[in-house]
Amino acid sequence: MSKRNKKKQHAMDIGTTVPVPTHDAPTTFGFEEMLSELEAIVIEAESRLAEEAA
Repeated sequence: MSKRNKKKQHAMDIGTTVPVPTHDAPTTFGFEEMLSELEAIVIEAESRLAEEAA
């Protein structure tokens, strides 16, 4: 087998052995979940702005 073929085969082997990560996060967000996430982002931004102003 030539060096080129070995490199191609090695690259293909690496790609096939990588596991696909599984996530425990919900696949869909309801209105309440999105609203609470947005509120948390706003609170964090407001506190950051207050720290920068001080």
